[in-house]
Amino acid sequence: MALRTMPGKLKDEDLAIRGAHLLGPSLESKFDELKFEITHKIDKELTDSQNARDYISQKYDELCTKIKYLTELDATVTGTLVTITGFRSDVKAIEKQIAELACRVDDIEKKAIIRDCPSLTSSLF
Repeated sequence: MALRTMPGKLKDEDLAIRGAHLLGPSLESKFDELKFEITHKIDKELTDSQNARDYISQKYDELCTKIKYLTELDATVTGTLVTITGFRSDVKAIEKQIAELACRVDDIEKKAIIRDCPSLTSSLF
């Protein structure tokens, strides 16, 4: 035995089904086609949305990877620049030491030459 509901309390879906049954099988098939097309369109939109979400997620991951690579590259370049700056200051310090040693060697050579050569004043007499 079917439960009876009050006419004002029928759900929209129940009304659509009852109306389709009352109006005949051709109208019922039209409702089924419409339901199928709506469901198909919703499924297509869901699939498209999921594909877009996957694509965005993939691009986001690629972007994060590039940012990580560029951050590491920046750290490497900064470290290299610090190393180069240190190397330059080391080269300048060595250059200064070589110049000082060259001056000392010149002084020592001058003193050695002066000792080896007789004085000019003694050769004049």
